[in-house]
Amino acid sequence: MKTRLAVVLVPVVAISVMFTGFANAGAEARTTVTIKGPNGDFQGKIKSPDDGCVGDRVVRLFMSDTAEGPFERTGNSDTSQQNGGVGEWSMGNTGLRDGFFYAKTKATPGCHKGKSRVLHLVDGVPQ
Repeated sequence: MKTRLAVVLVPVVAISVMFTGFANAGAEARTTVTIKGPNGDFQGKIKSPDDGCVGDRVVRLFMSDTAEGPFERTGNSDTSQQNGGVGEWSMGNTGLRDGFFYAKTKATPGCHKGKSRVLHLVDGVPQ
């Protein structure tokens, strides 16, 4: 009797765990990234309804000569620090003063990826 019960319960438990994983897979929190860049001093915030998605996120900077791209990674990045309900990031002065820029963070477990708007700088001044 115990063997029959185990034969029935093990597959049921395994299937339940599998479907629970699928159900949670779509439960990732939305992520928003902002960007400012006066004089090439790029900084911004990460916002999410889940506070666990704002801190300790790697933010990378991308650049293009035109608004349409192609955009390439600049090699500049920072890791966000949680400050209350937002993550703050700052790359310091990158020396990049002309072009089109955006900041992006990859998805992490439970958190969607995020991408900022495109920022246009001419001589370090936002346009």
